[in-house]
Amino acid sequence: MKPKKIPLFFLILFTLFLFQQNELIQKTILSSCELFLTKLFPSLFPMMILSDLFLYFGLPDLLCKYFGSLFQKLFHTSPYGAFAFFISCFSGTPSNAYVIKNLYLENCLSKEEASKILSFSFFSNPLFLYTMLNFIFPHQNSLVLKILFLPYLVNILIGLTMKPTSNSFSTFTKKEKLSFGNFLSNSIQNAMHTLLFILGTITLFFLINALLNPHQEIFISGLLEISQGLNALIASTYSIKLKEILSVIMISFGGLSIHLQIKGILNETPISYIEFLKGRIKQTVLSVLFVFFI
Repeated sequence: MKPKKIPLFFLILFTLFLFQQNELIQKTILSSCELFLTKLFPSLFPMMILSDLFLYFGLPDLLCKYFGSLFQKLFHTSPYGAFAFFISCFSGTPSNAYVIKNLYLENCLSKEEASKILSFSFFSNPLFLYTMLNFIFPHQNSLVLKILFLPYLVNILIGLTMKPTSNSFSTFTKKEKLSFGNFLSNSIQNAMHTLLFILGTITLFFLINALLNPHQEIFISGLLEISQGLNALIASTYSIKLKEILSVIMISFGGLSIHLQIKGILNETPISYIEFLKGRIKQTVLSVLFVFFI
């Protein structure tokens, strides 16, 4: 196999950096682990298990019965998407990809429907986001609420304007259920596998930020990892308006770390990451326009 010289060159530089800046590397890794353990794991793990249990005990069917037809008329996709959208609103990303993937694997959504719903169900965990925004904009409750609810408005607009999907959920046959014990065991294993991948992704992007962004430029930090970017805004001396614009961009696009997490969760399924990326570009553009005109 022919060696790829440019990637090898950067990998050698990164290895040398690890030895030269060992103390910084250790601090960076510990910071990423602290963020994961104190902010992300407590919110993501229970929501992943709960979403699986809701699926097992038939909440998607219940939501489909009462809200499915409305969801289908508004967004032109399977009524089972109502469950995915409902969970996404409360648990945030990347839990939405985890739920949508499971709905696809349970034959509740086609790949086209799963890809479409993924593109307009992108939200940060509301509790985490509310806490961060209150630190960035202290004593500015109206602004905090505006930024907090903007993703919901924009995602709904994106969903309403997307083309109808061609496949119908009614052609699918659901899988036979496992026993509750086996299902719960599989749920825990799958959740922990996904969470370990998320931890690894966050740690990697913390290290990349330490290497490529030694002066901790806020926009670069936010582009790589949303929590680092929002955290950097807290201590910044930028104007309120500039902070608002930057925070909205970070929240709408999500950071490359989130994108890699989504791509990893969707691995081994035909659900389209490209549709997710298109949705984030649309969301970023529309959100910035709303900031300027509302």
